[in-house]
Amino acid sequence: MLLRVLCSDKSRGYIEDAELDDMIKRGIVVAFFRPASNEWVDVKSNRTRKKAGIGYKGVERRSK
Repeated sequence: MLLRVLCSDKSRGYIEDAELDDMIKRGIVVAFFRPASNEWVDVKSNRTRKKAGIGYKGVERRSK
């Protein structure tokens, strides 16, 4: 799936969703459009993805 992005040089474009994490880490992408919520996400001030297992203190219930 293609994502609309805003790059650090203020240009806009489209990238494959599989490239998003790498391009954020490299500082190329500074924001992307999240169509499900119809909003732009600033990667510096917004969480882009939840980290697995953070904050959960209970027993692991998923099968392995």
